[in-house]
Amino acid sequence: LRDGFAKPLRTIAGFDVGFEDDGATTRAAAVLLDADTLAVLDQQVARLPTAMPYIPGLLSFRELPALFAALDMLKAKPDLAFVDGHGIAHPRRLGIAAHFGVATGLPSIGVAKKVLVGEARMALHDMRGAFTPLRDKGEQIGWLLRSKPKCLP
Repeated sequence: LRDGFAKPLRTIAGFDVGFEDDGATTRAAAVLLDADTLAVLDQQVARLPTAMPYIPGLLSFRELPALFAALDMLKAKPDLAFVDGHGIAHPRRLGIAAHFGVATGLPSIGVAKKVLVGEARMALHDMRGAFTPLRDKGEQIGWLLRSKPKCLP
């Protein structure tokens, strides 16, 4: 909800989760980057037995244990984390990225593939880098960003 990260940023990290063995294994990947050059400083993959079934809206409880393990494996904690999933742009205002940030104390930004809640006031141009606020009930809850032409923001 606020920019509470180190300034200037020294490191950033990206986190993503997938599943193996027909869902029996949860796999989390973490990549630590130099914030200026984007050079890879460390990368780790954690694999844990999947302990919870998929329940819509409660994804973080299924995926967080593996994300915590991947974070713990990194040689340093990042100044800012990007997590594949929603932050506060979530029906409960606590998507996996927000949950990760609260649980770890790290400033975190969710990077989601689709809108779960909210809308943009204007259509987003099809050019790379176009952005507009995402709002729900009068509150800004995120941004829509077009990372490349002809793809969803």
